[in-house]
Amino acid sequence: MAAAAPARVYTLEKRRAEKLIKTICLNIRPMTRESFSPYGELIGERGSVELDLDGGPASVVVQTVESREMSVDFLGRHRRTEQVFAPLGGVRSVLVVAPPSADPVALDLQRLSAFLVDGSSAFKLHRGTWHTSAFPLDDRATFLVLDREGTLEEDYDLRDLKTSHGVVVEIRLDD
Repeated sequence: MAAAAPARVYTLEKRRAEKLIKTICLNIRPMTRESFSPYGELIGERGSVELDLDGGPASVVVQTVESREMSVDFLGRHRRTEQVFAPLGGVRSVLVVAPPSADPVALDLQRLSAFLVDGSSAFKLHRGTWHTSAFPLDDRATFLVLDREGTLEEDYDLRDLKTSHGVVVEIRLDD
């Protein structure tokens, strides 16, 4: 009978750990110039935008993201550069962002937002904006990405929301 005690302790610890994880549910908002301004800028059909690459050379890559569960465990940011994402093929997706902060460890979960990327406009993320890869509403979405060369290797601050904040984020889809 003594062998059953460790399993019970493990079960109690597991239940306690599960209770510590809070779920934040986000509704998808339209991405407008005004609503997106704390996180970045929309680039219209004939628009332009200044891009701060922190003096580094530019890099242009094509990023394709596959459809996946609409939940967020991690957010990333780039403190030295801005990024531009241009959706290709008009495919719709959802982008989760949190505003930049001067504090190197701050992440304002109260201002976390999910935006509908309707596929018609490019957008720029401000330096330090926390973000996920886009969540395609179809099988996949492809973006042309412009940022500083070496950004993912040299300037990528990744935050595990479960361990650092005790949360997971779910995105609500309107049916």
